[in-house]
Amino acid sequence: MCFLLVFSFCRNCRWYFRKIKRIEAEKKLLLPENEHGAFLIRDSESRQNDYSLSVRDGDTVKHYRIRQLDEGGFFIARRTTFRTLQELVEHYSKDSDGLCVNLCKPCVQR
Repeated sequence: MCFLLVFSFCRNCRWYFRKIKRIEAEKKLLLPENEHGAFLIRDSESRQNDYSLSVRDGDTVKHYRIRQLDEGGFFIARRTTFRTLQELVEHYSKDSDGLCVNLCKPCVQR
């Protein structure tokens, strides 16, 4: 069963890795210390003000764009929106709701 430590969204959250590239996120998530469901959120490389969610799914990593709403808030799928990234993380840790896997522990930072 997955366990997620709850953190308030801030620039110092354990799951927020700032401006790392997709390939670096994959390398980090595939380290032996990380298990199925390990995840991180990073700044989008291609869209300013958006984020990317990278999730370990077995021996691969899946990436999801997190978009911002004009009126504030975030979503991966428009049908489910969140006021904060923390709410998004909490939701997908309880229910994969279309993701490859429930979010478990934040990616280990070396």
